[in-house]
Amino acid sequence: MVLRPPSLTFPGGTDRLGRDVLARASAGFRASLAVAGTAEVISLGASLVANLLLLLMAKVRLKALFSVPLLALRTVPPFLTGLALAALLGATKWGLIFALAMISFPFEVAVVEEEINASIRMPHIEGAKAIGLPYYMILLRHVGTIAAPRIMRYALLDFVGLVAFEALLGFVGMTRPPAPSIGAEIYNAGPYIATYPWLFLVPALLLAVGLIVFNAGLTRLVNRR
Repeated sequence: MVLRPPSLTFPGGTDRLGRDVLARASAGFRASLAVAGTAEVISLGASLVANLLLLLMAKVRLKALFSVPLLALRTVPPFLTGLALAALLGATKWGLIFALAMISFPFEVAVVEEEINASIRMPHIEGAKAIGLPYYMILLRHVGTIAAPRIMRYALLDFVGLVAFEALLGFVGMTRPPAPSIGAEIYNAGPYIATYPWLFLVPALLLAVGLIVFNAGLTRLVNRR
């Protein structure tokens, strides 16, 4: 059962230890979805909290001070940020989650800020200010309902990117066996590409097709809203 090509019994073939390649790749992809989804929720939550606090406190200097490190982070290639953080935090599930969240956060906080500011400038928001509606109520009741759908559109599409980044971190060794990782499965197949190509093709195609399907599905969902 070792290094068997794809068959009816094992559609993805078996690896050097006799394990089902397709089953391991599927488990790795599901793990990537879970890690990326958790990181996206953390990044989105942190972005909303940061922007709302700055708006409510109206600390212009604090906002300027806060924007400088975020701008610096946006100038660094996101993968390098994630790789450095994953190396510092260790190849653990929560280390990967925090690294992915920090990849997303500098860009997501800018998107949230832009959407909130665009909503605040709308005419009926100016009318709500004119009649003396409390600022916190304007933010939560009016601005939130306008900005939330557009922010969620970005978050859904950003999630697909984080899945790809998680696989890339797994490919460079930022996982700890035997934890499943589709990136690690692709990396481990490297020495066998010439003689046992299914070890590489099955997880690589599963990742590519999964990302295409998720991206197309989420894009369609976003365009409907």
